[in-house]
Amino acid sequence: MKTVEPVDTELHPKPRLWMANSSQRELFSRFPLFFRAVHHPESYLANISHFGIQCGVGWYPIIEALARDIEVELRTLWREQLQFPEQIAQMDRALLNGRAAYPTLPLCTDITQVGGELEVVLLNGQLCPPDVESRIRAQVQIAVTGAQHVCESCGKPGELRTGYWYRVYCNGCITPAADLAPPESHA
Repeated sequence: MKTVEPVDTELHPKPRLWMANSSQRELFSRFPLFFRAVHHPESYLANISHFGIQCGVGWYPIIEALARDIEVELRTLWREQLQFPEQIAQMDRALLNGRAAYPTLPLCTDITQVGGELEVVLLNGQLCPPDVESRIRAQVQIAVTGAQHVCESCGKPGELRTGYWYRVYCNGCITPAADLAPPESHA
């Protein structure tokens, strides 16, 4: 008779493997409002808090520029709220009574590569006015468009490669190393 090992049903009890990536840890620490789901996974059910950024490091500069721009928007929104304590009190009352939408400020829930395209998923925030939300969406679109011509692996200019998979790679990252080696001469 075969025995079955018990399955641990706790939500991700083991360390998150992506945290070994120092580039991701640095991005997450530099932009704490935008990436707050990573820092507080118990408050935000998000792929990014459990799996990290799921694309090649060649796109990290694009993601960093996006995170920097959105972080500025979020910090501005938060500073504006601090000027009006009555608005914070109204929001707290609405949250307490279950009438407020979740979350209060926009946040990133996932960054991945899908079909050769950068995908950035955001949750809108209840305190985010339509004009700010529109600017944030435009910034995401600029990042997505920019990634279409950048090698996901190394960050050099690239193009969409189709076949078995869809990825944006440069010629150097797509060519097998064996093809680059000079032919052996038999003397």
